Amino acid sequence: MDHISKENQKSTELSLEDQVIYGSLTTLAREVGHRLKRAAYSSLIRESDDYGAAIVSQNFELLAEAETTPLQMGPLAGYCRGVVETLAASGETLNPGGIYLHNDPYSGATHSPDIGAIAPLFIGDELFGFVGTAAHHVDIGAAVPGTCIIKAHDTFSEGIRLRAFPVELDNKPITASWRLIESNVRMPGLVVGDLRAQVAACRWGQYGFQKLVERYGVEKLKRSMQRLLSVAELRMRDRIRSLPDGNYKAIGYLDGYEDTGEVDIPIHVNLEIVGDEIKVDLTGSAPQLDHAPINMPFYGTTDMAVLLTLRMLLLPETVYPNLPHNSGLFRPISIIAPLGTIVNPIFPAPTIGRFCGGQMLSNLIVRALQDILPDTVCAGCSTTKAVTFSSTSKEGESWIYMDVTEGAYGGMQGMDGLDAVDVLYANTKNNPIEDIEAHYPLRVELYELREDAAGDGQFRGGFGPMRDTRILVDGFISVEGDGFRHAPWGLKGGKDGATGGVVIFKDGDKKGDLLSSKIDNMSVKAGTVIRDLCPCGGGFGQPELRSKELRDRDRADHLVTK
Repeated sequence: MDHISKENQKSTELSLEDQVIYGSLTTLAREVGHRLKRAAYSSLIRESDDYGAAIVSQNFELLAEAETTPLQMGPLAGYCRGVVETLAASGETLNPGGIYLHNDPYSGATHSPDIGAIAPLFIGDELFGFVGTAAHHVDIGAAVPGTCIIKAHDTFSEGIRLRAFPVELDNKPITASWRLIESNVRMPGLVVGDLRAQVAACRWGQYGFQKLVERYGVEKLKRSMQRLLSVAELRMRDRIRSLPDGNYKAIGYLDGYEDTGEVDIPIHVNLEIVGDEIKVDLTGSAPQLDHAPINMPFYGTTDMAVLLTLRMLLLPETVYPNLPHNSGLFRPISIIAPLGTIVNPIFPAPTIGRFCGGQMLSNLIVRALQDILPDTVCAGCSTTKAVTFSSTSKEGESWIYMDVTEGAYGGMQGMDGLDAVDVLYANTKNNPIEDIEAHYPLRVELYELREDAAGDGQFRGGFGPMRDTRILVDGFISVEGDGFRHAPWGLKGGKDGATGGVVIFKDGDKKGDLLSSKIDNMSVKAGTVIRDLCPCGGGFGQPELRSKELRDRDRADHLVTK
């Protein structure tokens, strides 16, 4: 408990002023995120909410965050550390009026398409912390259009690398920096527009922070921040202490690559609980894949999959509604991830397709704790899948659409799994059909839940969606998915949910051909239909215990026909 001073060991309660200050910081982070969303060009940000915003301390601890997807907000402290360390390695220091772009997956970023914009928060000459935004960008100039890249030789082949890259210094834009980015992406208007929205949102964050300093004073803010971090840490330690000591294990498998024979990639999880601390050991997980981008950066993906899932399981907001969500929650948790494995690869192994692996790791944390948290855990959840459609016009202009399709939760004690939602450490939304068809030569011809596909149980799994999309011009598709070979598991006697799939219908074919979970820029003709089948959640509890009322309701909703 080295992080907690004797003064702050006395109480896990916050003063009214501390709560007001935390509310002010959280509101500021949400305002930053809202301004980014409203100014963005890409549907990934303005519709799917694949972005985040946060306030971070000078010691790289998360202080407050927006309300979007956890995987974009939680890592922002790592982005800030990466910017400072990258500058220091070159003998540089932070420019008080600078804003830096950063997407290095070996220096805090989640993966290269998630570009962070980081701005320092100075009070006079003193650095208080940072305001940051992160967002997924539809193209970063890799070998193939979009960011569903499932074949990559190394990290250099995954697109432009921005390492503490200044786009503004002394509060003035650097034209050459923006020109470099514009020259290296396929949709410069959209990508640069989104990046400028991130920069503008950070500037608002700096302005809002100065208003907080004027209201409370710097010393009061500092003292309150330390109490907020300490209280969060103490709450997490209290919760861990309430659990039985022991080792809790789970193993899961990623699909891998059927074309190369690198399939059924294992991830091992061993949670050791001793007193008020948890050690998560990932020893036994597969070696890294040197030329396949499903490796997970330790900082930004592996650590967040573990930390965010444990926070969700141990301190759910339904039970702890006013608990500060900051880095104090993570202090009692340590992670062992052997270097050179899929959960901690060595540079320059590619990592752009790390998302499904992170979701599997999050799933396994839940599974490992099933016996000591029987009323909190759920059965196996699906993995989110991304499908990219792209083409180039006769005039040489590219268009790229990335469809982030949702999945389903597994059932849990007292509750069926949620249908057609993002799961676990992510929280993105689907893109409205009207928006897709208004902006791209695509037509969505079917969008519904998959009948008879959820895992049966006393509390059934959630139903994943099925979507048919017709491309109206000659173009290309890429698929980054998982869960085609391994189904979301049932728990406590529940049945497994259905696996996912992608089916392609060509030239009026009614049967279609099932594709693998990873497709690299496949050429398709105008009129081709892509059917996206999302996995469905596993069931919880013995199926014979499911009530007649619930079964009748599923039949009435035409979700179950048998």
